Amino acid sequence: MMRWKHPASWALALASALIMAAPAQCEEFSPPPLAGNYVLVQSIPEVNMEAKEFAKDLFFPNQKIHLGYHGVMEEEGYDVFQGQEEFTLTFYPPFPIAMCRQERWGARCQNNNTYIPFEPIKQEMGAEAEALFDDEMNLLAPLLKSMGIKAQKKDISRYVMTFFDKSGSYLMFAIDKDTLVNQTFQYDPNVPDDADASERMITTLQIFKRIPDDPKPSQSKSPVPSKDE
Repeated sequence: MMRWKHPASWALALASALIMAAPAQCEEFSPPPLAGNYVLVQSIPEVNMEAKEFAKDLFFPNQKIHLGYHGVMEEEGYDVFQGQEEFTLTFYPPFPIAMCRQERWGARCQNNNTYIPFEPIKQEMGAEAEALFDDEMNLLAPLLKSMGIKAQKKDISRYVMTFFDKSGSYLMFAIDKDTLVNQTFQYDPNVPDDADASERMITTLQIFKRIPDDPKPSQSKSPVPSKDE
């Protein structure tokens, strides 16, 4: 058995070992840059609020959201989401009545699709980071130039975000720590409804900017639904 000739040497060795182990034990939880609060500041082209239908992954003007991060889903029970990052996506009111013409939210509408409850909507989702494709970078390049952002392909994070109920997903690009871009589409009103889907779709980029920690609206009352609700 090894014996320390000098107690001081033993104490110094023990202290050094504890100091080396401390960072691993006390490391702070650090969510990825995607987490936070955002507001939709622009859509290109702008959302046609008079459209008869909307894509599931389209956001409406001035929409405020919160992305809450919960860590990596490592357990086997997460099925296809295993290994992905878990988020809660919260939509904050007020909501436009146009949401009632969006398949994802239609069931929340009341009073003959003229009233949406004035309360946050939460959706659990898994996010998977992937490499940015060349055609996506080509799509984003004019937007980045117009915004004065000199980001290269390697600087942009691509996220496929899928709802736990697998009812849909979002394709988002984290341009920098304060800018998210959602890629979606709108239906061209000048193309007949029975035309091929590819002919009806107009690619749309939606720009979100980070906002302060509390995006919740003021505690104003929701419009009172009529008595026949």
